[in-house]
Amino acid sequence: MSDEQGEQSTNAGKSRKPGTFTKNDPRIWKGGRPRSFDMFRELGLAIAAEKIKNGDKVVTIDGHAVTVSEAILRSWAQSKEFAKQRAFIEYTFGKVPDVHEHTGKDGKPIEFIEVEHVGNSDPDTK
Repeated sequence: MSDEQGEQSTNAGKSRKPGTFTKNDPRIWKGGRPRSFDMFRELGLAIAAEKIKNGDKVVTIDGHAVTVSEAILRSWAQSKEFAKQRAFIEYTFGKVPDVHEHTGKDGKPIEFIEVEHVGNSDPDTK
């Protein structure tokens, strides 16, 4: 058995689920979120701000240059796919609220019906 496996299996007498960490486990990442994600996000923001080109000319609508992010939003707004339309609305105006009904029919209280079990010999249980 190697040292790494020995460290992973020492758990002070407690049984652990497979894949759980023990003290000083070499697999533990304590460095936080990888820095490369920040670079990836910066790249995405830079691409989103780029102007769309058709050949050598910048695409314009109503006198302003169209960015990649604007083109995506415009395509979502004009799409026939409901998911894209909904994404456009939610990014533009906020998430559509989920409705949760906690009342009975027509806003009245919820009615509970007590059902008596037939054929039960014990009168204390229903």
